[in-house]
Parts: sequence; structure tokens; C-alpha cells
Amino acid sequence: MFDYDPVIVTPGAAEDGANTSEQAGLALLTVPVFMVAIDMTVLFLATPTIAAALEPTATQQLWMLHIGDLVGAGLVLTAGRLVDRFGPRRLLVISALAYGSANLLAAYAPSIEYLIAARALIGFSAISMIPAGMALLRRMFTSDAQFSRAVAVFMSAFSGGVAFGPPIGGALLENFWWGSIFLLNVPIAFLVALLAPTLPKVPGSGVGRIDMVSVLLSLTAVALVVYGGQELASRNVGPPQVAAVAVGLVAGLLFIRRQLRLTTPLLDPALFASRSFTVGLVAILLVILATAGADMQFAQYLQVGLGHSPFTAGMLLIIPATLSIVATVLAPPFLRWVRPSAVMGTGVLIAAGGALLMAVLLQGEASVAPALAAVSIIAAGAAPVFALGAVIIVNSAPAAQTGSASASTDVAGSLGNTIGLATGGTIAFVSYQSRLGGTLPAGLDEATRELSLQSIGSALATARSLPDELGVPLHAAAIDAFAVATRNTYAFATLGLAVLAAVILWGLRHARIDSDPGVDEVGSENPPSGHDESGDEGRALPEDTPVPQAPTATGPARAE
Repeated sequence: MFDYDPVIVTPGAAEDGANTSEQAGLALLTVPVFMVAIDMTVLFLATPTIAAALEPTATQQLWMLHIGDLVGAGLVLTAGRLVDRFGPRRLLVISALAYGSANLLAAYAPSIEYLIAARALIGFSAISMIPAGMALLRRMFTSDAQFSRAVAVFMSAFSGGVAFGPPIGGALLENFWWGSIFLLNVPIAFLVALLAPTLPKVPGSGVGRIDMVSVLLSLTAVALVVYGGQELASRNVGPPQVAAVAVGLVAGLLFIRRQLRLTTPLLDPALFASRSFTVGLVAILLVILATAGADMQFAQYLQVGLGHSPFTAGMLLIIPATLSIVATVLAPPFLRWVRPSAVMGTGVLIAAGGALLMAVLLQGEASVAPALAAVSIIAAGAAPVFALGAVIIVNSAPAAQTGSASASTDVAGSLGNTIGLATGGTIAFVSYQSRLGGTLPAGLDEATRELSLQSIGSALATARSLPDELGVPLHAAAIDAFAVATRNTYAFATLGLAVLAAVILWGLRHARIDSDPGVDEVGSENPPSGHDESGDEGRALPEDTPVPQAPTATGPARAE
């Protein structure tokens, strides 16, 4: 039914290192990750500008930020199954073309409602990129050491986007209108689609239907739980909000129940028989959940709190992002001496110390250098979770289900970012309103007071339009309230990272990722594939469940 090119593995590649074509393929596959990171970080930086231009409410501003991740979290499992069934290269081309088109629509959105819709399309179009890229990497790099290094480079591209997105976005915001930040990714996405045929044409399974009921249940569960939770946390308590959370939870339970019954589920529950797989997903979810809100606040705090232009703020953000890249690439070599839990857990504890330092600094008037140092500590400490967690998750699944395993990683990341932005944004919004509500200068009319309480952008814009006797104290009170809001998001990050460190040090204490080709990566030397030292099975399917297996150049999957 499907016509695929054969996969050719160069003799000696596993021992001598990847050849030139594989390195070129890795470079191309990092581009989609780079684009997604740029899209996220540029949007953080552009939020005050967009708020001034489109005047969103606080809730609309939060939806603008995380609607793409919300859609992606609900549908990326479907993308993972599509990658496994039809092959990763085909899905990469389709996704890149759709992503470029969606960014073009966002660039010319005439209102906040249109922009939110375009952001949803961006999230939808990007869902196949990471699973497709990971599936191709697993086929291109055939040894454990090669694959670990390739994944570290692949994941470091996200930090690269974080590093270079803000200065590029800042330059665009200073010289063009806010829509230019979305135009940035359009030619890049189309270039990826054009060059994708140079990658190996990895065969898909070619069998198994996509269960649309499961698709709808997963999307409904994520969307309603996040929406209802955000509204409840924003003190918008009522029957509709409670009902949204309840219906979302029921949809989630129905989704899990359906996956247990299907022959070809959207997400195979048997993958969770591996403790390493499960804890790896939880680690990626928690590290993003804990820090997403603080990252969003800091990008804006550099501008409204410390008085830097968007371009200068972007240039400053290169420092923590660059350290994150270095830490991501350097994480795998440490596995020669210690286990993943030690590398990841120690890094997270360091990140928690950085978050605590930032919270302390924001008790007073924080200056740029100490704030950047604290944020850099967080970025470097959290990096090994991404570099090693992704390898643990993907290698815990059979090669034929690499797309689904990688999609699970993307679900964890997207859901963590969605919940993190909603939680952090809510903490910041409530803190901002509470602080500013008690420090607003007397003499403001009710309409001005309400507008100032909506967002820092609205407050500063309002202050500039008022006489000095009202505008100056309003400006000072708004900046003070925003600093308090930012401090509280870092206090939340400190607590979340401390919990994550405990989860990693305990839950992954038996997991291993060996660099030596002759030693399996989990457990004692040469254990059966799919086990870790705790005895958990990395893969346990019922005997009567048929699993379509695609040809593989890497051999049996290894649980990490």
C-alpha cells in the first residue's frame, strides 16, 4: 500500500560516529524545534506591545499565550499515531507547511480574537514536528551514545530559540509592527518543507486506524480542565467553571478507559508499565509547569520593571538561554560516571536555588546583573531534565512506537506549559491586582481604576495619558505591583522545582543510559530489553494484542 525508500545504515556508523548526511539531517531537524521556541519567547517579549495595540482583557491575554499549547496537548497524541502509521518525513512536510501558513495569518490578525484563533492554528500545525523529528533521529543514529548526543543537540535547539528569539523579536518590535514577529517563522517553515525530502524515508506501520472518539476525548479533557481551572483560580467561580472542570475530568477518565480497550489505541497504556517512562514524562511536565509563569513575568519585568527596551531585553535574555544550551549538550557525558537521576536531580536543586534567589532579590529593587545571574542558574539547572528525560522516554518504547512516545513527551511539555502559564499567570494577575488595588492614588475615576487593574500594559498606558499628579504615582504603583507579582511566580517556581527534584531522585534512581554499546542502558549489565533495575517492564502487551512493527535499523527498543 505504501512505497518507501529502503533505510541504509552505513557500516561502522555506530562505532565511528555519524556520517555527514546524518549530521546534516540532525541540523535540519533542529530547525522546527528552534521555530517553536522562537514563537514562544517572542510572544512573551511582545505581550506588552500587543496588549497596547489590541487591548485584550487579562483572560484574553492568557489565552493568547497558551492556546497553541492547549490545542497541541490535546491533539499531539493523534500526531504521534499518524507519524507511526504514515512515516515521519511525510508528516514533517505537512506540519511545516501548515505552520508557516498559520504564522502568516497571525501576523495580520486585526483583533485579539483573530490572534487567539491564529495562535490555536499555530499550535495545531506544529503537533507533528517533534514526534516526526524524534522518529527520524532514532533511525538515523543507531547506537545509544549517538542517539543520546543527537537528542541533546535536538533539545538544545529549543534553548537556541529561547536565546535568539528575544533579540530578533526585540529588533523587529522596535522597527516594525507587532505582527512582524510571526512573519519571522514563515520562510523558515517553508524551507524545512522544501528540504525535508533529503531526510531518510522511514517506513510507517501502514496499519491501524485513528480513533476519532479518542481524539475528541483527549482534546475535550485538556481544554476544559485548563479553562475551568484558570477561571476558578482567577476568582471567577460559578456553575459554568465548575462544570467545565468536571466534564473535562470525566472526558479524561473516558479517554483512559477507551485506550485500555482499543486494539490500536491513540496512546498505548502498556508504555506506562515502565516506571522510567512515566517518571520521565512527569519530570518534563513539572519542570515546565514550575517555571513557565516565571519566565513569562521576567521577560516583561526587564521592560516594565527595569526600563529596558524590547531589543535590549531580548539581548539580555541571551545569557540564560546560552547557558541552557551548554548545560543541555554537556548533560550526556556525565552519564559515564553517574546515573540520570543524579544529573537531573542535582540540576533541578540548583535551579530551585536560583528561583529562591530571584524571589529574594525581588523583595527590594532588583538590579539587572543579580537578576540575570539568578535566571541563568535556573536555566542551566533545568536543562538536563529535557536532554536526558527525552532519551529515557523514547528509548522506553519499541522503535515502531517512537512517534507515540515522543508525542507523549510533547503532551507533557505542552500540558506543563499550558498549566504553568495559567497557574503562573493567575498568581501574577491576582498578586498584581491585590497589590495595586491597595496602592492606587486617590483621585482616579472608577473606569481608570478598573482599566489599570487589568494589566501592567493598560496601567502604564493610562498613566501616560494622565496629568503628572496622577500619572506619576500610578506609574510607580503599577511597577511595584508588577514586581510583587513576579516575585510570587518565582516563589511558586522554587516550591515546584523542589518537589520535582524529589520525584526525579526517587523515581529514576534505578534508571540508566549507558554510553557503552555493549551494555544495556537500564539495570544490571545486559538485562532483558525493556526492564529497569526496579523490575518494571518497559513494555508489557497482552498476548492477544497485535502490534504492527516497522522495519528498524536500531534493533530492539531499550527502556532507560
